[in-house]
Amino acid sequence: MPFIYTPSIYGFAGALIFLILALISLNAEDWMNTAMWGLLGVAYLLKHIPKLIVFSMLNMVALALLAIGFVLFLIEHLPKIT
Repeated sequence: MPFIYTPSIYGFAGALIFLILALISLNAEDWMNTAMWGLLGVAYLLKHIPKLIVFSMLNMVALALLAIGFVLFLIEHLPKIT
């Protein structure tokens, strides 16, 4: 019997925030920020949609997208932090 888990409302809220930030960056024509926020938003959506064990590979894709988004975040904002 496949395992179905309930999606997290907080995960969807986080994805919505990231996607809104991507749209704001798109309007400002800042492509690095748009890519960063878009990747993080898609990763959160993939991570929190309900899925069966058959689709467990999506977790690895979501983890890879989160890692890429985090690296883009560090490249963009690390000079401002230090």
